[in-house]
Amino acid sequence: MDLLGDPRTILQAIGCGPDVANIAEAPVLDVLHIYVTLDETDERLPKLLALLEEHGADGWDIRRDRFTDEELEAAPLLIMSYDINARVFGGPRMGTTYDMSDACKRCGAGARQTSAMIIDVEDLHKLEGRRAATTPYDDVLVDENLAAVLAESGATGLSFRGVFTAFEKRGHMQLPWRQLCATHTMPPMSPRSTGIVPDDLCCCGRSGFDTPTEIPTRLVYRAADFTEIRDINVTWEWFGDTHYEGDVGDALFAYPRFLVTPKVRRIFLDAGVTGFHWLPIHIVDE
Repeated sequence: MDLLGDPRTILQAIGCGPDVANIAEAPVLDVLHIYVTLDETDERLPKLLALLEEHGADGWDIRRDRFTDEELEAAPLLIMSYDINARVFGGPRMGTTYDMSDACKRCGAGARQTSAMIIDVEDLHKLEGRRAATTPYDDVLVDENLAAVLAESGATGLSFRGVFTAFEKRGHMQLPWRQLCATHTMPPMSPRSTGIVPDDLCCCGRSGFDTPTEIPTRLVYRAADFTEIRDINVTWEWFGDTHYEGDVGDALFAYPRFLVTPKVRRIFLDAGVTGFHWLPIHIVDE
């Protein structure tokens, strides 16, 4: 949202201190990005909405379900959402290669990666001091030590690829990181899922979904869909924008979402990784 004046002072006047307000340190186009997280029953919420209206500020209504640690531990699978602050550019436009023989000819859903992950050298600094990161395509990257812990844990459905960066004159250089890959794809989600709506649905039925921020995402599966789950899985559906006209090097792919067991979440938390969001899936009998 946009506020005129010192945002910290303005927000603290309505009781929104650093416990609920996160203000980006670096301004973009002279505008600070401010994120305020409140429960829908919090008495400060109407004050915040009135503040936005008073200042003529632009804001986004982002609604998410919140869960306790006990609820997260009891879930059969969790959606593993990327941390936008630790996102490095990588994928098809950086030279990562894909087998398109079984992919949709229109949107590229089902593309199978065949090379190491190549990331932009300009984003290397974003990996400093971190244990995990992602690409814009929701590819999960972990440092080699965390990769070793995951491998030794016996987590199922897990494989790794190397991570390289491309220098203009020196060629590719391997990094001490690994791409976390899933070997199991879930069946299509139940139509009872909410917050996931067809926007520009591709003829293949796998891409073109939108996740409007004002509706909490609730991914639903049938009980029968869990007979072959692994610790690490991906959705059959692919999310995000897509642009594919036959040239992988110029493609913008949608991507599947990672679904992991609480065991994987515990490994990430034990490694000090706190930047990811974890959202339980729901089960129905159909």
